[in-house]
Amino acid sequence: MKRAFFLKAQTQMKFNVLMIVFLLGFAIVSAQTQPVKQSTKEKAPSQTNVVVKQSTPSTSAEKAPANQSKDAAPQVTPQKQPTKTTTPTTKPKVVTPVNPNKASDVAPKNVPTTTTKDITGYWLTANKGTIVQFYKEGDRFHGKAVWHRQATDRSGKPLKDVNNPDKSKRNNPLIGSLLVTNLKYNPKTNTYEGGKVYQPNTGRTFDCKVKLTKESNSMEITGTAGMSMISKTLVWSRTTGVPGKK
Repeated sequence: MKRAFFLKAQTQMKFNVLMIVFLLGFAIVSAQTQPVKQSTKEKAPSQTNVVVKQSTPSTSAEKAPANQSKDAAPQVTPQKQPTKTTTPTTKPKVVTPVNPNKASDVAPKNVPTTTTKDITGYWLTANKGTIVQFYKEGDRFHGKAVWHRQATDRSGKPLKDVNNPDKSKRNNPLIGSLLVTNLKYNPKTNTYEGGKVYQPNTGRTFDCKVKLTKESNSMEITGTAGMSMISKTLVWSRTTGVPGKK
């Protein structure tokens, strides 16, 4: 009986010791785990903030092109660049259209860009009413009318050589008619001699000779009326060509 009571008491004591050990172990474990939970709660906001700051710019930059449609262009704010204002140095030239069927009333400039040594080229008569083009055939020089200030009559038709003593030529237009013929250069006198000059307004023809000035930009053309030795010298100026033609 005593032995049984002693065993029961010993068992109860062991049980109490185990309970005390269990309670102490539980208390120790609780004491160790509680700081860990608090530190986790304290660090959680900082970790969340870090994730938000890093992920927000990269997500918007990487996903923006994918979410946009193919037709929509990304909105980019251009940088303002300084604008330069340039003032034109020269005004644009005003070009007046020229009617090719009607001769211009304005004679070209008398100073050419280049000058030939002989009389070939374009020459403006003394009254600035006609341009004569000289050309060479063999050793002879001839000049034909290529421009008249008044090239048409009142009805707008081209003027004709109505005063020509040869009736078969009176229907010929003045433009293209020969005014100077058969001039030949004489190197001894530096003069073009032995020619004829035709005057359309009178229909008369005179002997003529031509001499260039020192600069070759003007010529002295002298007409002589047969045996009477009545002569007249006029100065024609070299020009660039026919008005309205290039």
